[in-house]
Amino acid sequence: MTDAVADQASPWAALTTEHDYRVREISGRVPERLRGVLYRIGPGRLEVGGHRLGHIFDGDGMVSRFAIDDDGIGFRNRYVRTHHYTKASKEWIGRGVGTQRPGGMVANMFRIPANVSNTNVVAHAGGLFSLWEAGRPYRLDPETLETIGREDFDGALKLIGAFSAHPKIDARTGDLFNFGIEMFPRPMIRCYRRDLTGALHRLGTFPLARPSFCHDFALTEHHLVFLVDPIVVGRPLRALLGLDSIDGCMEFKPELGTRIALVPRDGGKVRVIETDAFFHFHANNAYEEPDGEVVVEIVRHRPVGGWAGWNRSLRERDGLDGSAFGGQLERVRISVNGRVCSEPLLEGVGCEFPQIDHRFEAARHPATYVAAASVTAGAPDTIVALDHASGSIDGHRVDDGHSVCEPLFAADPDRAESGGGWLLSVEHLGAQARSRLVILDSERLSEGPVATAELEHHLPMGFHGTYVPA
Repeated sequence: MTDAVADQASPWAALTTEHDYRVREISGRVPERLRGVLYRIGPGRLEVGGHRLGHIFDGDGMVSRFAIDDDGIGFRNRYVRTHHYTKASKEWIGRGVGTQRPGGMVANMFRIPANVSNTNVVAHAGGLFSLWEAGRPYRLDPETLETIGREDFDGALKLIGAFSAHPKIDARTGDLFNFGIEMFPRPMIRCYRRDLTGALHRLGTFPLARPSFCHDFALTEHHLVFLVDPIVVGRPLRALLGLDSIDGCMEFKPELGTRIALVPRDGGKVRVIETDAFFHFHANNAYEEPDGEVVVEIVRHRPVGGWAGWNRSLRERDGLDGSAFGGQLERVRISVNGRVCSEPLLEGVGCEFPQIDHRFEAARHPATYVAAASVTAGAPDTIVALDHASGSIDGHRVDDGHSVCEPLFAADPDRAESGGGWLLSVEHLGAQARSRLVILDSERLSEGPVATAELEHHLPMGFHGTYVPA
C-alpha cells in the first residue's frame, strides 16, 4: 500500500502504510520518570477503492503505539483487522453511520453499520482492546498490535455485543465499567463490570424512550452516571429501509429533555431523573459529595443547529474547521432530591476531549485538561489545563496552521498528591504533512513542551487513547 497524497494538509488525511521504527529526532529531554506506552486510535483511512466514506465515524480503525523507554521512543501502527478492513475494496464497502453502500435502497436496507473498531483503545487486566460504539471489542496484542480477534468475554456479550467506547476504570479497585446500547427487543442501556480476572459481569439496565445516541458516561464511588440527551433516530423507518444514512435520520429534539440515570454499582434499583435538554458527547469524571449529591463534569455544546450542525463538521472534515471543538466545560450537580443545575468551568473556551489524572477516577479530581480552539469554530490548537482548587488556567498553543488532539495524562509517581504528571498529545504540522508526539508538564503548560518526537510521516488526528505506565 502507499500513503494517500490528497489533501495532506488535513489532520484527517490517510496513513495507509504500517510502520515500525525508533524515532530518530527527539527535541528536548524525555523525563526520566516517564516510562510506558501511549496507545492512540482513530480512522486511518476515509477512502477505500475510490469510495469516499461519508463520515469520520466510518473510517477503518488504526492503532498507534508510542513506546517510551530508556533508549528513547519507538513508534508502531497497525490497522485493526476487522471484517470491514479486510473486505473493503473497489467492489465492496460496508454501510456506516454516514456512509451508504453503492446500490441504493436495496444495498442498504436492513443493514447495520459495519464495526470498524476505531473509537478508543483500552488496556485492562492484561488485555488491550479496540472499541467501537455498537459492536464487540477487538482484542489486540499489546506489543505487536496484531489483531487477535473479536472479543465476547466468554459469551457475556450477546447478540451484536455492543460494548461502548468510553469504559471507566475505578482507581481504587481496578474494575472496569462500561455499557452497551441494545435495540432489540426494546431500546435499553445495559451496564457491565469487568474485574481484574477478566470476567465480565452484568449490572443493571434501564430503558430508552426511543432509539437514542449515548456516547459516554461517568463513574462515581457508588454509581454509573448517564446523561442521555434527546439525540434520537427521528426517522427510523428511513434508516431501516436504507433510504437515508443513519446520521441523516438522527435529530436533536430538545422538547424530549435529557434523562439522567444513576445506575448503582452493586446492582440495585436504577434512579432516573428528567431534566431540560443537554447536548453533549463526553463526560469527563464524576464524584459524590458527603450529602449524596452527584457531580459530573461534561463538555456541553450549544444546541443551535442541533445534531445536524455538529454532525456536518464531521462530514466536511477535509478542511480545518473545528466546529466539533466548540463545547463548553461544565459541572452538573444532581441533588438527592432530584434537582439538576449546571455551572460553567471554562467560560469562553471552546473545547473537547476532556481528560483527568486517572488516579482520581470516580473521585474529586484536581485538574481538567482539554483540547481547545483559540478562535471560534477554529481547529483545536491549544491544550488547556484548569486547576480546580485555584481556578487558574494554563495552556500551550501550537503554531498557526497546526492542530492538536486529545491530551492524555501520564502520571508522575513522585507527584501523586498534587496530581502532577505529563500530557501526551499528537500535533499535526499542517502543510508540512507530518506529525509529532508532544510531551508537556501538566503543571507548566505555558512553558512549552519538555520534549517532542518527530514522526517520519503524517499521523491522522484520531479520536481517543490510553497511556499504560511501565
